[in-house]
Amino acid sequence: MLGLHACKVPGMHQPEIEQGNIITQKMVDQLRPQMTKAQVEFVLGRPVYQNSFNVNRWDYVFTKETRTGERERKVLTLRFEEDELVGISGDYRPQGDAAEELESLLEPSEDDDSDGDETEADQIESIDSEEESNDVEASN
Repeated sequence: MLGLHACKVPGMHQPEIEQGNIITQKMVDQLRPQMTKAQVEFVLGRPVYQNSFNVNRWDYVFTKETRTGERERKVLTLRFEEDELVGISGDYRPQGDAAEELESLLEPSEDDDSDGDETEADQIESIDSEEESNDVEASN
């Protein structure tokens, strides 16, 4: 237990922790309607979280924890039908020339998700949060 508490000693250097898929605006702007999964993977890379029950939904998740413990989380969800990109939702929106072309693909963000599907990333995040609160309770 002492080793865990030593990580939070004030004044010690704590690096920022980045996990998941780093997605840039430039990458999102390269997406086009009806792109194949292979084309999307070429542009964005393979998603860290793939829903094994729905192979037509790809969730790109990026989390960053700052030195102060604040967490930033960004999600990009892509939906495919018959191997073609048909939907985009999440924290990223196309800009510039891509915005008009991709407008037909935009779906409500995950916060407005009406079908009740929880991304695997959401499930993992809730488990992580639960473990952190249990660690805090155990140390008190």
